Amino acid sequence: MRNYYGCSSSDSSKSSSPAVRLNASTGGAGPLPIITTLFADPLAVTSVTVSTAGMNEPAALLTFTSIISLPLGVLVTLNFELTRSFNGGAPVKVGSTYTFSTLVNILESESFAFQFFDSGLRAGHYTYSVQLSTNSIVDVTPGTTIGNATLSALVVDNDPE
Repeated sequence: MRNYYGCSSSDSSKSSSPAVRLNASTGGAGPLPIITTLFADPLAVTSVTVSTAGMNEPAALLTFTSIISLPLGVLVTLNFELTRSFNGGAPVKVGSTYTFSTLVNILESESFAFQFFDSGLRAGHYTYSVQLSTNSIVDVTPGTTIGNATLSALVVDNDPE
């Protein structure tokens, strides 16, 4: 499911109000099987697209939130990566690897979130994607699920002229 909340601030009393854009998208992954070896390709969790057209010096704050549901007895290390593509080009990894790791003694769900600030952007269209890295591990028990995964992008023009 995709939601779009786009806005531009235009207060006529302030000539230097920055343009602001917001977009968010939801997704998820799972239930995951037992994963004890590297899988061939990263597993997509969610992505969001945002336009910086008409902005002079755009910067984006990306926020990822999720609920990870864990079956009894699972040993899990989930490594999340963030990629960015510009104007439909090839995706490149940005930011670091964000790791969720736990050994579960009872059936439970835990929240997991991270933020990334991306600056030095150009005017155009950006797609940011969160994916589960190929070096993630789900051991002992299958069934881990990444639910309510939301990726939001808040873009501000740092030089509105």
